[in-house]
Amino acid sequence: MLPSVLAKQMRVALGDYLKATFPMTNPVFQGSIERLIETPGGLFHEPYINVRLPFRIAETEESRFQAVKSDYKPYVHQQLAYDRLLGEDGRSTLVATGTGSGKTECFLYPVLEYCYAHRGEPGIKALIIYPMNALASDQAKRISKLIYNSPELKDNVTAGIYVGGKQENASKTMTEHEIITDHETMIASPPDILLTNYKMLDYLLVRPKDAQLWKGNQPETLKYIVVDELHTFDGAQGTDLACLLRRLKSRLYTQPGHLCCVGTSATLGDENSGTLIKDYAEKIFGEPFETDSVITEDRLSTQEFFAGHEIVDYTFPTVEDAEDLESFIGEENKTTFLLKAGESWLQEPLTEQEILSDDGRVALANTLMGHHFMLSIMEVIDGGFIQPKEIIEVLTEKYVQLVEFNDPSITIDSFLALISHARTRDIKGNLRPFLHVQAQVWIRELRRLLAKVSPDNISFALASDLNDEQAKHYLPAVNCRDCGETGWVSYRAEDAGSLLIKDLDKFYNLYFRADGKVEMIFPCGENEDESSNPFRIKLRFCPNCLQVQSPDKGAECTSCKKTTMLAWRPVQLDTTGSSRRKSYVCPSCGSAGGISIMGLQAV
Repeated sequence: MLPSVLAKQMRVALGDYLKATFPMTNPVFQGSIERLIETPGGLFHEPYINVRLPFRIAETEESRFQAVKSDYKPYVHQQLAYDRLLGEDGRSTLVATGTGSGKTECFLYPVLEYCYAHRGEPGIKALIIYPMNALASDQAKRISKLIYNSPELKDNVTAGIYVGGKQENASKTMTEHEIITDHETMIASPPDILLTNYKMLDYLLVRPKDAQLWKGNQPETLKYIVVDELHTFDGAQGTDLACLLRRLKSRLYTQPGHLCCVGTSATLGDENSGTLIKDYAEKIFGEPFETDSVITEDRLSTQEFFAGHEIVDYTFPTVEDAEDLESFIGEENKTTFLLKAGESWLQEPLTEQEILSDDGRVALANTLMGHHFMLSIMEVIDGGFIQPKEIIEVLTEKYVQLVEFNDPSITIDSFLALISHARTRDIKGNLRPFLHVQAQVWIRELRRLLAKVSPDNISFALASDLNDEQAKHYLPAVNCRDCGETGWVSYRAEDAGSLLIKDLDKFYNLYFRADGKVEMIFPCGENEDESSNPFRIKLRFCPNCLQVQSPDKGAECTSCKKTTMLAWRPVQLDTTGSSRRKSYVCPSCGSAGGISIMGLQAV
């Protein structure tokens, strides 16, 4: 996957989706969706890019585990977690490190070591709570493999997953690929480690049969409570979890200060928000957390990462290269794009066979370490999220060629694609990402989308983006997905000729109950004759004050004296459906469910 390229392709795909969702046959509205998509900030924010430098590896060679085996030196933040969590006096800890940082190992290794030290003792010793069953199932596979591959843990430590629902062919024993999933087996012989979700934890406390899981627990048996993705437990869900954990401790007669509580998340914050994170965790767990309990990530600096590498490649794309890259970026075949990117950026480009091979991807990483632009772009990104336009703005002083490109961001995307594709090898010879490239695409929710009333230059805007004066020239829009007819929708107040909406909430209440006060106005060209259609009323509509008047009063608005536009409205706006779920019938093609108010809401 090439995140920088995928972000661009995603924007194109979402734009195509929007155009397909609201087809427009009305000439006045045609092109308005395209203008919304192309307007900076209209639908998309330019992607935010980050290239994560490697985590700092601990220098010590000393193994702290008897039962857990690892071929890798721990990261510094993992070592800090082990220092806090290992042993009988483990201290409550919060692990707030990024994706791919080994957060699971931070708590899992100490938990497994503790369970091994207390092997043969009955009862659940560690409870791990996940926000989603899929996440729990994925972690269960990792746990089963760790236990199976350790001679000390195998047959001595058990783990089970209890997330509800009846599972076919449930596992009654520990295997290489599965922990115990059979409920009856766990009730008969509770596992050392229990994986569950917070809803099931409630059942484990109130249902008599499930509550037997705790029959072997003494006040000091349960040592660890781990909540993965702690940040997801906010609001009412966080309150529920906090109450459940307090009920559990009460049920087990757990003494204050005995538990070692762990919370993990990639989005909890950084060292500057440690106090807030600690206070939040104390409310969830009902246990004290020390001032130094928050562990954050520790990555190499740019200077450390490039230390010992000589800059030997100063290759830079030409204008022709940039044009080719722009034409290739929309293609499904990423190999073509990578080959062109390599040809544009590298002094010695890789062949198709090389760029697809494992050795070629490793060679690419080594080549990039000696590229001048690699050093420059990493210095600009500096570990944070940044938009390509900011990268371009900074680097233009050093690489003046960027101003010659039609779209300089394409060249930035292509270089990031090479970084994404490159690989290194670990001590076992397995491929690992060279660096992690992240691209965040921000899409605006099109709630309360309004269309400008205009005879020839319709634009869309969100109500929140308009000031009071601008809002006087905008109305919600309706579109029929069957015939493509598009127009404005409002409601007419009693004894008023203007369709200006002063209260959008009132309008939406009327519209979604298909109230008879709602009116739809559709623009038509000056040469279009609607007078012969008995189901349409021809009228003049003022883009300035939104006054509706009869055509026989002339083109000048009788209210504000501005020039009006020709439009029509249906003689009767028909509805369909039950009294509780009524909707409008398209006045142009008669589609019973085709016409809808324009906008998209996140769900």
